[in-house]
Amino acid sequence: MREILEKLVNECVKGIIATMSDSVAKGSFTQAVSATKKLTDNLGVQVLELLCRQADETYERSRNRKQITIKDKSKTRRLLTELGEVQITRICYFDKKRNCRFFAVDEMLGLERRSRIETGLKSKIIEQATLSSYGAATKAFGVSRQTAHNLAQSLRNIELKKEDVIVAPKSVANIYIEADEDHIHLQNGRSAEVKLVYVHEGAQSVCKGRNQLQNVKYFATMDDDPDEIWNNVAQYVYKTYSLSNATVHVSGDGAPWIRYALNVLPRARYHIDKFHVQKSATNIAKGDKKMRAAIMRAVNFGNVDSLQQLCVAQARRYTSLTERRTISENYYYLRNNIANYSKNSRCSAEGHISHVLSERMSSRPMGWSRKGADRMAQLRAFYFNGGNFLDLFTSHDGDKRIEQTSDEKQRRRYKNHVVKKYRRIYESYSIPALSGVVGEELKMLKSFLSQK
Repeated sequence: MREILEKLVNECVKGIIATMSDSVAKGSFTQAVSATKKLTDNLGVQVLELLCRQADETYERSRNRKQITIKDKSKTRRLLTELGEVQITRICYFDKKRNCRFFAVDEMLGLERRSRIETGLKSKIIEQATLSSYGAATKAFGVSRQTAHNLAQSLRNIELKKEDVIVAPKSVANIYIEADEDHIHLQNGRSAEVKLVYVHEGAQSVCKGRNQLQNVKYFATMDDDPDEIWNNVAQYVYKTYSLSNATVHVSGDGAPWIRYALNVLPRARYHIDKFHVQKSATNIAKGDKKMRAAIMRAVNFGNVDSLQQLCVAQARRYTSLTERRTISENYYYLRNNIANYSKNSRCSAEGHISHVLSERMSSRPMGWSRKGADRMAQLRAFYFNGGNFLDLFTSHDGDKRIEQTSDEKQRRRYKNHVVKKYRRIYESYSIPALSGVVGEELKMLKSFLSQK
């Protein structure tokens, strides 16, 4: 193996030297970069193919020849990696004791069964699709948009890798929980909300005019059940922090699903987002700076009577029903939330919605399915939580022997075969022509369709 590897490296070095000479002659540094990358990637592909052959040879020398026999010596497999497409020639073995076939190379190197894309490349594709778009992942890694979409849809548990070390809950003075929603377009022409909740320990100045939230944890979901949303948040808060001497602050725009947090975190204090209060005051004032200042003064002092008088006086200036309705709606919003307003409270939910969700999901024209939007929202939260995308595809089953893993896969393969077989039979009846047929006629048609 050493001799073969040295030969491959020497050939690559000769190619690089030739590339350097050609680039100097033509005066093209860009051409040198492209040619060198092509040579090194090709070397990497050859090394990976050599690695697979070496793994097969290693197992071949150590196998129990009475129990494990060879079924096929030339089973090929193509695997797409970051370096390029790797063609693997494998030996198919048969285990007499467990009555199953397996590939030693796949088991020894942890290659996913029936997958054409290597695990590391999958994580790169998902990361690129999370940050930009499925189209960008297509251009960057040479896969189709549908492949990138299918990889995202195949993920189930999108969460940070759990640490084995048990850490005691932290003691902090204040815990801040802020929430808001992003509005997206669905493929059926309707709209939907993607909810974002994040927990942090306050803001710290990192440079002049810029603050950074400390120890932020994001939660994003399409779930409409507030109990499910806040139970996940509360579980994280109770596990991470000691609440005996801490004050929990919940901030938002006053939506019912955000206020529901007080049912799950009964000791929390609720604060209305200052941005939405100022926005309502601006909508009422309609460009009148003195009126806006008077409204904000009434809100700051919690004076509901003064707020009502100002809004009524403002509404009388307009005869349009639309203008009066706008003033009325914003007045009721301020009146219902005036008790939870504090000019000293801070909430950056709008900025986080724009940065975490809108940048990928709603800032450009696009239509989502509910499942796809929920998966992408969770991936965005996973990224901003500092997650490693490779962990999403890495198996945590531990070290297993080849025969045991192959036996489990054999049983799973047989089960899937049976399920697909009967599903195919029954799906053949789910056609419009049979929708109105009942009784004996339906039995006759089913009997006819089931004949080969």
